[in-house]
Amino acid sequence: MALSFDQKIAIFEDSQYGMERYSIKPDKTNFRYKGKVIVRELREGSTVTYVWGKDIAEFTDRYRVDERGWIHVHDFTEDEIRDLLVQVLATQDKIGKQEDKGY
Repeated sequence: MALSFDQKIAIFEDSQYGMERYSIKPDKTNFRYKGKVIVRELREGSTVTYVWGKDIAEFTDRYRVDERGWIHVHDFTEDEIRDLLVQVLATQDKIGKQEDKGY
């Protein structure tokens, strides 16, 4: 069974991830990390939720990344979402360090 809106919000608002919540429309919520949108399209009453996956796709084939670079996490468990977030945010940190060095 898919996680509820409130369950997903609780995961993404967990301070260990350091993400910022913001609204893009009155009924849609996104989360960003260091300026990069990481989670998008959370809506109450909907199971649609996407996590940025384009950057980790070159390191793992564990996730199905759509043509836009997003992973649809509709059927993910809490642990699966948390594991994915750890990977995505670690990759963003690595990319940020490379950009700081001019790579």
